[in-house]
Amino acid sequence: AIGLYQFHRPDPQVPYAESVGAIRELLDEGVIQMAGISNASVAQIDEAVEVLDGRLVSVQNQFSPKFRSSLVELEHCAKLSIAFLPWSPLGGIRNAPELGDRHVAFNQIADAHDVSPQQVALAWELALDPVVIPIPGASRPTSIQDSVMAAELQLTPEEIALLSQPE
Repeated sequence: AIGLYQFHRPDPQVPYAESVGAIRELLDEGVIQMAGISNASVAQIDEAVEVLDGRLVSVQNQFSPKFRSSLVELEHCAKLSIAFLPWSPLGGIRNAPELGDRHVAFNQIADAHDVSPQQVALAWELALDPVVIPIPGASRPTSIQDSVMAAELQLTPEEIALLSQPE
Protein backbone atom coordinates (compact mmCIF):
# COMPACT_ATOMS: atom_id res chain seq x y z
CA ALA A 1 0.00 0.00 0.00
CA ILE A 2 1.06 3.59 -0.61
CA GLY A 3 1.82 5.29 2.72
CA LEU A 4 0.47 8.77 1.92
CA TYR A 5 -1.46 9.77 -1.18
CA GLN A 6 -1.45 13.56 -1.55
CA PHE A 7 -4.21 14.76 -3.91
CA HIS A 8 -2.29 17.53 -5.67
CA ARG A 9 -4.61 19.85 -7.55
CA PRO A 10 -8.38 19.74 -7.93
CA ASP A 11 -9.78 19.51 -11.44
CA PRO A 12 -12.24 22.41 -11.80
CA GLN A 13 -14.33 20.24 -14.16
CA VAL A 14 -14.92 17.58 -11.47
CA PRO A 15 -16.89 18.22 -8.26
CA TYR A 16 -14.45 18.30 -5.33
CA ALA A 17 -16.44 15.74 -3.33
CA GLU A 18 -16.26 13.35 -6.28
CA SER A 19 -12.47 13.64 -6.52
CA VAL A 20 -12.05 13.16 -2.78
CA GLY A 21 -14.55 10.29 -2.95
CA ALA A 22 -12.14 8.46 -5.26
CA ILE A 23 -9.46 8.88 -2.59
CA ARG A 24 -11.88 7.50 -0.01
CA GLU A 25 -12.29 4.38 -2.16
CA LEU A 26 -8.50 3.95 -2.23
CA LEU A 27 -8.44 4.20 1.58
CA ASP A 28 -11.33 1.75 1.96
CA GLU A 29 -9.68 -0.73 -0.42
CA GLY A 30 -6.33 -0.50 1.40
CA VAL A 31 -4.52 0.81 -1.68
CA ILE A 32 -3.38 3.82 0.37
CA GLN A 33 -2.82 4.07 4.12
CA MET A 34 -3.33 7.83 4.52
CA ALA A 35 -4.83 10.66 2.48
CA GLY A 36 -3.85 14.30 2.05
CA ILE A 37 -4.92 17.19 -0.15
CA SER A 38 -3.06 20.13 -1.69
CA ASN A 39 -3.87 23.68 -2.70
CA ALA A 40 -7.05 23.58 -0.63
CA SER A 41 -9.31 26.24 0.85
CA VAL A 42 -10.87 25.96 4.32
CA ALA A 43 -14.14 24.86 2.68
CA GLN A 44 -12.32 22.14 0.72
CA ILE A 45 -10.52 20.98 3.87
CA ASP A 46 -13.86 20.63 5.64
CA GLU A 47 -15.37 18.86 2.65
CA ALA A 48 -12.45 16.41 2.49
CA VAL A 49 -12.70 15.72 6.24
CA GLU A 50 -16.39 14.90 5.77
CA VAL A 51 -15.99 12.77 2.63
CA LEU A 52 -13.03 10.89 4.13
CA ASP A 53 -14.85 10.32 7.44
CA GLY A 54 -12.20 12.21 9.39
CA ARG A 55 -9.28 10.38 7.77
CA LEU A 56 -7.63 13.45 6.22
CA VAL A 57 -4.08 13.60 7.61
CA SER A 58 -2.41 16.44 5.69
CA VAL A 59 -2.90 19.63 3.71
CA GLN A 60 -0.11 20.86 1.44
CA ASN A 61 -0.47 24.55 0.53
CA GLN A 62 1.96 27.24 -0.51
CA PHE A 63 3.17 29.22 2.52
CA SER A 64 6.31 31.28 3.10
CA PRO A 65 7.41 34.69 4.35
CA LYS A 66 6.49 35.99 0.89
CA PHE A 67 3.23 34.05 0.43
CA ARG A 68 1.11 34.11 3.60
CA SER A 69 -2.40 33.87 2.20
CA SER A 70 -2.68 30.24 3.36
CA LEU A 71 -2.37 31.26 7.02
CA VAL A 72 -6.12 30.76 7.47
CA GLU A 73 -5.80 27.17 6.18
CA LEU A 74 -2.78 26.58 8.44
CA GLU A 75 -4.79 27.78 11.45
CA HIS A 76 -7.75 25.61 10.42
CA CYS A 77 -5.49 22.56 10.15
CA ALA A 78 -4.14 23.34 13.62
CA LYS A 79 -7.70 23.35 15.02
CA LEU A 80 -8.37 19.99 13.37
CA SER A 81 -4.94 18.48 14.24
CA ILE A 82 -4.20 17.90 10.56
CA ALA A 83 -0.59 18.23 9.36
CA PHE A 84 0.03 21.39 7.33
CA LEU A 85 2.84 20.99 4.78
CA PRO A 86 4.00 24.34 3.40
CA TRP A 87 5.35 23.96 -0.13
CA SER A 88 7.95 26.49 -1.24
CA PRO A 89 8.44 27.42 2.43
CA LEU A 90 11.31 29.74 1.49
CA GLY A 91 9.39 31.48 -1.28
CA GLY A 92 10.54 29.39 -4.23
CA ILE A 93 13.94 28.52 -5.65
CA ARG A 94 14.41 31.96 -7.24
CA ASN A 95 13.46 33.87 -4.10
CA ALA A 96 15.08 31.77 -1.36
CA PRO A 97 18.58 33.29 -1.71
CA GLU A 98 17.11 36.80 -1.40
CA LEU A 99 14.83 36.03 1.55
CA GLY A 100 16.81 38.16 4.02
CA ASP A 101 17.01 41.08 1.59
CA ARG A 102 13.29 41.09 0.85
CA HIS A 103 12.12 40.43 4.41
CA VAL A 104 14.26 42.57 6.69
CA ALA A 105 13.04 41.08 9.99
CA PHE A 106 14.20 37.62 8.90
CA ASN A 107 17.66 39.03 8.18
CA GLN A 108 17.84 40.91 11.49
CA ILE A 109 16.87 37.85 13.51
CA ALA A 110 19.27 35.68 11.49
CA ASP A 111 22.10 38.07 12.33
CA ALA A 112 21.15 38.00 16.02
CA HIS A 113 21.30 34.18 16.06
CA ASP A 114 24.26 33.89 13.65
CA VAL A 115 22.25 31.72 11.25
CA SER A 116 20.85 32.15 7.74
CA PRO A 117 17.55 33.94 7.00
CA GLN A 118 16.40 30.64 5.49
CA GLN A 119 16.88 28.91 8.85
CA VAL A 120 14.89 31.65 10.52
CA ALA A 121 12.07 31.27 7.98
CA LEU A 122 11.81 27.53 8.56
CA ALA A 123 12.10 27.93 12.34
CA TRP A 124 9.33 30.55 12.24
CA GLU A 125 7.06 28.22 10.26
CA LEU A 126 7.76 25.38 12.69
CA ALA A 127 7.00 27.70 15.62
CA LEU A 128 3.58 28.67 14.27
CA ASP A 129 2.05 25.34 15.31
CA PRO A 130 3.17 21.74 15.90
CA VAL A 131 1.13 20.60 12.86
CA VAL A 132 3.43 22.55 10.50
CA ILE A 133 5.96 20.45 8.58
CA PRO A 134 7.76 22.56 5.96
CA ILE A 135 9.02 20.76 2.87
CA PRO A 136 11.93 22.81 1.54
CA GLY A 137 13.74 21.80 -1.59
CA ALA A 138 17.51 21.73 -1.83
CA SER A 139 20.08 21.30 -4.56
CA ARG A 140 23.19 21.39 -2.36
CA PRO A 141 24.15 19.43 0.76
CA THR A 142 24.75 22.71 2.63
CA SER A 143 21.15 23.76 1.96
CA ILE A 144 19.92 20.46 3.37
CA GLN A 145 22.03 20.91 6.50
CA ASP A 146 20.82 24.49 6.88
CA SER A 147 17.20 23.34 6.68
CA VAL A 148 17.73 20.59 9.24
CA MET A 149 19.34 23.02 11.68
CA ALA A 150 16.19 25.17 11.57
CA ALA A 151 14.47 22.59 13.77
CA GLU A 152 16.97 23.38 16.54
CA LEU A 153 16.61 27.16 16.31
CA GLN A 154 14.51 28.46 19.20
CA LEU A 155 12.86 31.78 18.45
CA THR A 156 11.49 33.94 21.25
CA PRO A 157 7.78 34.83 21.34
CA GLU A 158 8.79 38.41 20.46
CA GLU A 159 10.74 37.22 17.41
CA ILE A 160 7.84 35.04 16.26
CA ALA A 161 5.47 38.00 16.63
CA LEU A 162 7.82 40.26 14.65
CA LEU A 163 8.21 37.69 11.86
CA SER A 164 4.44 37.13 11.78
CA GLN A 165 3.63 40.78 11.10
CA PRO A 166 2.41 41.45 7.57
CA GLU A 167 4.93 43.33 5.46
